[in-house]
Amino acid sequence: MNDSGHAWASRRGTAKIAALLVMALAAALLIAACGSSKSSSSAGSSTSPTAAAGVAVAGVTITPDATLNAMLPASVKSAGVLRVATDIPYPPFEMYADANNTQPTGFDYDLGQALAAKLGLHFQFDQIVFDSIIPALSAGKADMVLAAMVDNKAREQVLSFVDYAKVGSVLLTVKGNPHGLTTLNGLAGKTVAAQSGTIQAQMLTALAKQFAAAGKPALKVLTFPKDSDALLAVQAGKAVADYVQLPDAAYTQKTAGNGSVYQTVVDPAAPGGYAPSIIGAGVVKSDTALTGAVQKALQGFIADGTYGKILAKYGLAGSAVSSAQVNQG
Repeated sequence: MNDSGHAWASRRGTAKIAALLVMALAAALLIAACGSSKSSSSAGSSTSPTAAAGVAVAGVTITPDATLNAMLPASVKSAGVLRVATDIPYPPFEMYADANNTQPTGFDYDLGQALAAKLGLHFQFDQIVFDSIIPALSAGKADMVLAAMVDNKAREQVLSFVDYAKVGSVLLTVKGNPHGLTTLNGLAGKTVAAQSGTIQAQMLTALAKQFAAAGKPALKVLTFPKDSDALLAVQAGKAVADYVQLPDAAYTQKTAGNGSVYQTVVDPAAPGGYAPSIIGAGVVKSDTALTGAVQKALQGFIADGTYGKILAKYGLAGSAVSSAQVNQG
């Protein structure tokens, strides 16, 4: 799921370092994402109303498509439920309605509801610790992941991704940016937080090694099971920033304390965030039938405007993809 000063020497330098970071973490990422499942936990789930009755999402009523339902693997069709793994909170992709309400909401939640309804299934949104989601899918505990998970070649060894958005990563610090953060290159000698198991955590670890090799002051990386824990570390002064996906940072900055708590740091040389990545709905690689059905359902939503309405609802129009593709990360 999910996922920073002296300035970079140039825009070209930014691109070069970002590329090196992505290459450096490719092998390590699969280990992080597909390691022991001992920390996996289903803390709760939310199940949709009867799909046959139609499900309202972003002002659109979604009804089943018999052709898509016929494409489903027998196990999913007979169960009548699309079990989707996620990790809440990671706004605006997945979050709770408010502090006193455990009803999930967010882009991934709405997209999941829409996909399940179109496939003629109930929708179940199961809470699983992020870095245990891939092991959970591999063990048959869920059918699909919707958790702002980056599609990359390492994860594609285990999952197939139906890609649905593009995002980059930025630093989220406290209001006023007291540490004067501007770029990732200025993180030498500082402590930065990230959610464990994410691309952002892996990028920071690779950057820390790069700093050490160059003889720069150490970058300390603090990782937490949830991004909300990383934010608490920033609030408490234990880290100068949280390294996250740009949509998450922008939403958190806008909504926390009505904009009075956090500030997003965007490098002018990387306005869309560092190392822009494709995120997608992940399905176990061997389940080609479910992957195909989800791809066709998403393409239908792109064509009829439903996808655009869900994006707009959560301020994600700038992250849109033009068509539903598989494994483009």
